[in-house]
Amino acid sequence: MFAFLIFFLTIWLGQLDLNSEYKPRVVILTDINLVGGDPDDRQSWIHLLWYSDELEIEAVIPDYWNGQGYEACLFGLEAYSKDYALNSWDELDYPSTKSIESKIVRSEEQAIERLKDLSAEEDDPLYVLVWGRMKTIQKALFKYPEISNRIRILTIGTGRKYGPKDEVPGEDCDVVNWNGEGRNEIFNDPRFKEMWWLESNWTYNGMFVEPGPTEMFEKLQDYGAMGKNIKEVTSRHEWAQYFRVGDTPSVLYLLDPNHDINRPDLSSWAGKFKKPFPDIRPNYYTDDNGSIAWNYEDPCNSWENLQEMYAFNKSTLLERRAEMYDALLTKLDSIYSK
Repeated sequence: MFAFLIFFLTIWLGQLDLNSEYKPRVVILTDINLVGGDPDDRQSWIHLLWYSDELEIEAVIPDYWNGQGYEACLFGLEAYSKDYALNSWDELDYPSTKSIESKIVRSEEQAIERLKDLSAEEDDPLYVLVWGRMKTIQKALFKYPEISNRIRILTIGTGRKYGPKDEVPGEDCDVVNWNGEGRNEIFNDPRFKEMWWLESNWTYNGMFVEPGPTEMFEKLQDYGAMGKNIKEVTSRHEWAQYFRVGDTPSVLYLLDPNHDINRPDLSSWAGKFKKPFPDIRPNYYTDDNGSIAWNYEDPCNSWENLQEMYAFNKSTLLERRAEMYDALLTKLDSIYSK
């Protein structure tokens, strides 16, 4: 009996070791660019690279094709390359600069084919993290609808429900969001009703609540060329002098060590989400409403509660943001030579 227990315990511990080494396979679609826009895309790129030892980056798709997205990625990689060399990251589990650069896609056609090929490669799900517009993923799904069964997409924002100029939702509930084109075609297509999809509509705004982001902005500048890059990319944006990284809750969802990656309905570094349509969309999650009356099918019919809903959504990320910040700083302390 004792020998049997030892055998069982050995198998169980071996399984724990296997799980601890699991790296989610990710594809990043980003509207990072050098022609303007929001610097949080470039900050998010650095934030992702700091965690590239914990993820299997399969592809990076800078799909603002006319905005020098590829060059913007290289600008961040230049900082990564300096820190990689100075701090001996080759002795850790960080991918080389050349390896990451080779994963950057140069055209929409290539991106669509890469998504198709990667989704078929392994049994593990392919996590597609969409940081901006959704036209590329929409075209990939429409060309190869079968990939919807093999990918999990995590997106920022929904196709509507934003004010015209800022993050705060406005009085008009039908304002089209930045990702409305592409997103709405996917959402309204019955072929994709069973696709695993985590859509952070307002929850991700918990990343912006002060004073924490400004304090982190100052602290991160002590960490090599990448820390300096966090500030440098905001040089033309006086309003963005803080650790913005509004796209990386999609990354943080995968990295939270105290979270079940299969349970968006549980609290995580990315916030807390729910299934609003469990019968017709069994794998679709979006912002949790707590006890707030909210009509997910037609939000305009509950728009009088929008400020309460907006505040609650942010709070589900904010309540664990300090923990995430501490984990990042601890990680950076361990990988940077002092």
